[in-house]
Amino acid sequence: MEKIAVRLFFALFLALVTVGSVSAHHAMEYIEMESYTTARKGEAVYHLHYDQMVDDEDNPGLDHWELTPGFSYGIVDRLMLDIHTHFAKFGVGHVVPDRQAEFAPGGPSPFMEAVATSLQYRVTEGAIVDVAVVGTLEIPFGRSEDLLGSEDNVYAGLLILGKDFEGHRNITANLGYEKEGDEDGISWGLAAKSPISPETHGIAAGIELLGSFEDAGDNWSILPGVYMPLGGQNTTLKTGLELGKADGAGTMRANVTLMYKF
Repeated sequence: MEKIAVRLFFALFLALVTVGSVSAHHAMEYIEMESYTTARKGEAVYHLHYDQMVDDEDNPGLDHWELTPGFSYGIVDRLMLDIHTHFAKFGVGHVVPDRQAEFAPGGPSPFMEAVATSLQYRVTEGAIVDVAVVGTLEIPFGRSEDLLGSEDNVYAGLLILGKDFEGHRNITANLGYEKEGDEDGISWGLAAKSPISPETHGIAAGIELLGSFEDAGDNWSILPGVYMPLGGQNTTLKTGLELGKADGAGTMRANVTLMYKF
């Protein structure tokens, strides 16, 4: 059964990479970046994310927030399925031009933007580096197509390189490719985390550096975060503040994430 599941995953992953490829949203260790960690066989994780985003600090019409509930499940010890959806509120600047007057000045009411599913497989756990891959498909709902012009599915492939160190410390790198319609791009991420309390499984702090290979100077961000267990190891609260640029515009993002493993 495990061999069949693994083969099915690689078939999906290769298909995604062939046509293009979106990052998953479960982010087991970090806030934005994906890590080598997955739910084990029969283990499940409920995750809930809230993001308040400033896409251009000089244009409040591009502000928006997103609530993302999701569920991850360990199919086998190395293979995890994730499904999540986006419930979002967009500023009028995100609306297609011919409908902006209809929703000015505050933008449309919150709506279900998209649903996404991904498969993550932990390829190898090596002495030097741990390797995993993720394939993701995101499908926009009708209101996203009508109001945001999001008519195409998003396909993504992601390579994860990670390494754990003594004391529950970790470093991770991500390399991703994403395609939406005629647009595509390659992204990268580097992250590190370490406990900041005497208990190695207690409160930890980390930093994520994110960017794109296209116009790298105008597309980057830095995301420091804090990760806190709540009443045990099954529940984790994560929060961070991301600062950077997107297409040259100053951006900010505040995140709060709650995860429960069962």
